[in-house]
Amino acid sequence: MQIQAIRSIAKERGISAGKLGKADLIRTIQRAEGNFDCFGSAIDGQCDQMFCRWREDCLPAPAATVKKAASKSSTKTTAAKASIKPASPTPAKNKAASKAGAAKTSKSVGKKSK
Repeated sequence: MQIQAIRSIAKERGISAGKLGKADLIRTIQRAEGNFDCFGSAIDGQCDQMFCRWREDCLPAPAATVKKAASKSSTKTTAAKASIKPASPTPAKNKAASKAGAAKTSKSVGKKSK
């Protein structure tokens, strides 16, 4: 369900949506209706509230639907990954820099100040 429809339901119930996110707004509506405020808390996709108006949005999509959505977004993800450059040097360079820093530190430790 789209957020505008959820806000409309909240308004009918006398609930101010304010800056509430979708999940929090739905839980507020559930409490106002005298129901469990359980939206998004189903474990392993199991829910005993068979006639809940939020059931479709609450429970995860079946595996086949998820696979289709993932395959559609994989081409976008691949293109996005190709344009991302590493922010820091590779771990091998970090090790070399670390050893060089340790060598300088060990030389300075041996010196006594006058």
